[in-house]
Amino acid sequence: MSTPRARHRFAAAAGFVVAVLLLLWAMAAVSDWITRGRLADDARQGLATLRDGQPLWQWTLRRPADLVAGRAFGPVDLASDPAGLRLTSRNGSAFELGLPLAEPADLAHWPLLRLRLHSDAAGQLGLSYQAGEFSQACLALGAARIDPGTEEQVVDLHGLSWRSATGGICRPPTVVSYMLRLRLQLPARATVVVGQAALLARQPPDLPRSISADTADVRLPLPAGAGHGGSDAAVAAGDPLVAPLVRLPRDASPEAMLALRDLARQRWPAALVLPAGQALSPTLPGSMPSWLDWATCGAYLAWLAWLTWRQTRERTRPAVEVAAIAAGPLWLIAGLRWGPQVSVPGVIAFVAALVFGGVSEWRRRPVAWTWLGERWPDWLWPLLPLPVAAALMLADGHGLIRLDPRHVLAYFGWALLQQWAMLGIVMGRLRQTHLPGPVLILVTAGLFGLLHTPNGSLMQLCLLAELWWAWCFLRSPRLLPVAIAHATCALLVESGLTGHLLRSLEVSARFFL
Repeated sequence: MSTPRARHRFAAAAGFVVAVLLLLWAMAAVSDWITRGRLADDARQGLATLRDGQPLWQWTLRRPADLVAGRAFGPVDLASDPAGLRLTSRNGSAFELGLPLAEPADLAHWPLLRLRLHSDAAGQLGLSYQAGEFSQACLALGAARIDPGTEEQVVDLHGLSWRSATGGICRPPTVVSYMLRLRLQLPARATVVVGQAALLARQPPDLPRSISADTADVRLPLPAGAGHGGSDAAVAAGDPLVAPLVRLPRDASPEAMLALRDLARQRWPAALVLPAGQALSPTLPGSMPSWLDWATCGAYLAWLAWLTWRQTRERTRPAVEVAAIAAGPLWLIAGLRWGPQVSVPGVIAFVAALVFGGVSEWRRRPVAWTWLGERWPDWLWPLLPLPVAAALMLADGHGLIRLDPRHVLAYFGWALLQQWAMLGIVMGRLRQTHLPGPVLILVTAGLFGLLHTPNGSLMQLCLLAELWWAWCFLRSPRLLPVAIAHATCALLVESGLTGHLLRSLEVSARFFL
């Protein structure tokens, strides 16, 4: 016969499991909601761009960082200029500029390359492309003549003679996802300023007047045997769809939706990809003014400053401090402000939160935790998720990918910073609220998972791992063993698991790349 104490323990354990399951479900739901919203926003932006007759693929060149590898290839001096990139030929030899391809470009239906440039001497413009990583590179010499005083040059890519490195004939480019380069040749010491490149269509594509929740040109996944050929073959065969409306499956996970989006754009780079049941309004919603981010950041910094000024060793507001420390990182990451275009106010808020936490911790020294483990169990217990990560890799992963040693070292430092913030600071403050241990663990792990928004699988994996590490830290507050375990597990997952179950380790807006 069970005792009341045993029943209480069973109820507590069952409640803990239910809470974990609810958190896992909530993180999957958050990821799904954000991903669907982002796909709809991207489709709405693409539709507005097409309707306005603006180029889908354009490159504004102002700094070396706007080029592939951040430099020009060949004997040329490169400098920034208000009008563009200033390039001065050293000896009259040809040099090349790589245009970054963040996603595939449709040169079959957008074959006109418009260049805005100005040269002080006559020269020659050539072009090269490579459709995919394992495709052959093709070159068109003498694509156009550069005349002094010319401000704009338009080149028909389908009217050029394309040759491979061995002299073989290449067909004109269709879908290009790997390399697109400008090749310029000027007399020695001559200068050209290149400001912009853009791809234009001969005629605008047909677009629907309205997009209801059921409108679709293509529904994914395609039927067996339909459309699984290469993207080049599909476009070269005269695929009539230029900017099709592609519908994703209703039950697709966020990772599956993004994978299908990428596959669709390999065949139709201008596709408007929408989740199932998502209508699309014809007008863009008004964007938030940039000053609002700065105002929010200023208010947040003022709040941190006020808390710092009011803070003493005797006067503690642990719940308020946890909210203050978490708000900055969550605003940057869950607010999708960490992406190709980084939000400077978001980064300032993120750093300010860490500084506030560090200053608060320093004021309250000595702290209740230490850096190093004193006994072997302190080092071994946090490593328990490592065989779990290895098992996931064996079940649904791939061969280990070699990681850059500098990346590995940097990640150990990043893991230490994360665990210091989560366990040393956030969990340390939560312990002052006298909440039960299981609640402390759930709140800490939940916050850690949210800091990986909107990467749903990563959020769930981080939640489960942090539940264990928070328990280890609660029984033995040693920070370095947990940080080492965190870094080791994350690097193993990055090397052997990303790509299927786990799309990537990217968070915030970078998850959608």
